Amino acid sequence: MTRPDPNTSGPPTPGLAFILAFEAGLGVIAILLALLFGLSPWLDLDFGLDGWSAGLVATLPLLLGLWLFGNAGNGWARDLHEFVRDKVVPLFRGVSRGGIMLVALAAGIGEELLFRGVIQAGLENLLGPWGGLIIASLLFGLVHAMTRSYFIVTTIIGFYLGLLYQWTGNLLVPMLVHFLYDWVALQWYVSRYGKGG
Repeated sequence: MTRPDPNTSGPPTPGLAFILAFEAGLGVIAILLALLFGLSPWLDLDFGLDGWSAGLVATLPLLLGLWLFGNAGNGWARDLHEFVRDKVVPLFRGVSRGGIMLVALAAGIGEELLFRGVIQAGLENLLGPWGGLIIASLLFGLVHAMTRSYFIVTTIIGFYLGLLYQWTGNLLVPMLVHFLYDWVALQWYVSRYGKGG
């Protein structure tokens, strides 16, 4: 069965401004929730060399997973590739490489501030470290649950990002990993499928 080229027809995409506003909005929600519940995730941001180094190194396993997964062509990996090709890539139709980088940066900051800095940290105060980590990871997966495969992958990634936050105590680390992974993954998928490939 031939699939339509997502670049030639279909409804208009939401546009870069909308995507950026959505991701930045998550950061605003995180800040409001933090203030409401007496949390201060911004105090867990350490911009020292250790945080940058840890973030760069911790991105490598996710990129290796992306490469391995990207070369898998069967079962649920194929279903996930089709979903990304048909639903995610068209959102970035006409968006420059710099625009994709801005989206990844906004997602890394906004989503990590919300899911790790507020939800995970807040639930850790109530349920302990493992309870906070598990629930925040599941919520992260549910928010991204456009397919079952996407839910599984994003829950695992959320768990990994949450572990990084626990291990380092530095919110910069999962923010940087999230940003770098999203940036590379989006660029890769858009270059692979953006021209109907």
